[in-house]
Amino acid sequence: MQQDGQWSMAITFISHSSAETEEDQANADSVRAELIKRLPDFGWQVLVDDNLSAGTDWRSDLYEWLTDCDAAVVLVTRDGLESSWLRREVEILWYRRSVGSPLTIVPVLLKGLTTRELRRSEISRLADLQCILQEDMAGEDLVSLIVDRLGDLGVCADTPAKRSMTTKMEHCLDGVTDRFRLRAMAQALGSEGDWRFPTASEERRRIAHHCLAPVPTDNVPLAVTEVEFFLALDRLDRLISLLLPTWIDPVAVRLLLPGAGQVVATLAGTWTDMARQHIHRASYFSGAYRSEAVPLVAGEAQATEHMEACLAGVRALLRSDDENDLPRKGHVLFLVIDPAGTELGVVGELVRTLIGRFSWLNIIVLTDRDDPADLGAQAGPTLHIPLQPGVESQVKRTSRELDDIRAHHNGHGKDQAR
Repeated sequence: MQQDGQWSMAITFISHSSAETEEDQANADSVRAELIKRLPDFGWQVLVDDNLSAGTDWRSDLYEWLTDCDAAVVLVTRDGLESSWLRREVEILWYRRSVGSPLTIVPVLLKGLTTRELRRSEISRLADLQCILQEDMAGEDLVSLIVDRLGDLGVCADTPAKRSMTTKMEHCLDGVTDRFRLRAMAQALGSEGDWRFPTASEERRRIAHHCLAPVPTDNVPLAVTEVEFFLALDRLDRLISLLLPTWIDPVAVRLLLPGAGQVVATLAGTWTDMARQHIHRASYFSGAYRSEAVPLVAGEAQATEHMEACLAGVRALLRSDDENDLPRKGHVLFLVIDPAGTELGVVGELVRTLIGRFSWLNIIVLTDRDDPADLGAQAGPTLHIPLQPGVESQVKRTSRELDDIRAHHNGHGKDQAR
């Protein structure tokens, strides 16, 4: 079930295939029915092809489930080892894992099937995971063991945001119906393996999921040129915005998201857009996260001017003429301060004043000093975000190249070969 565009429960997909003997089929049906019945009690929404309505595009629906689920339980019979569709489902699930998706896969070998047989099959990669063998259960509760293996639902807490980002990227690419151009884009982004999805829709989703993992910034301009002709300018703009921060590891910057209190962070850079990119990446481009950059003026007796500049930034974040207003519910706001030569002691005093006055305000200060003492005198430690040498100049270069692509764009979003 979806609420406000987000799934209300973590999702597990049950992958299975038909068995030839009545006994094996009855056993598989019994296990599947018990999972469908009991997994919701543990916080899981269960997706299985029994839920598909007659007359629907079942293949498209199944593919969507495979790419959106948080976990998958793969029920394998001896006959299932030869199933081309089960093999395809496993390949899609494994591809998601290969690009860093936090997907849990639980292989369940039903009665009579051994790990040795699995290793000799075309879905042998499942044997690299910890399989559950029904033959070894000896009266134990199979479903309870599967639930234990699925683990804590906390690992799925950010999946709605990830789905939102992948949906946005797929929407940007919706006008590209040439799957060969989409395949070239995926390869330019660094997607490895000979993944040849039969439809453009599947290729678009492949690209979106690949971008959940870090993408080298130098790869992005070439990837965009593979499809830019087929995009209207607004779609191209949005695609560039989504792709530009993908060089950042989203897991590494999750600490930027406020938990129990405010975030005060330093970023080892001089370009305010680097901070904005980190916020976008950490939040998976959630519209509830916004930032405003404030450059300070170096010099003596500038405290009043610094505070006025920051208060103007606060009002811009609030979209209000009164800095004493409160943010709208659910909004997370960041002030990005560029010291521009101002002594860090002065900046630290400014930061302490701001976080004391605005309990909802998060602050990022551009500086290459790791957790400078002058900024660490607040309720919690200052988070420092390091950058590898040369990264900022590389990202600036990528940004300029993407600006050139945008400026010379002559695409019309024309019909293409399917």
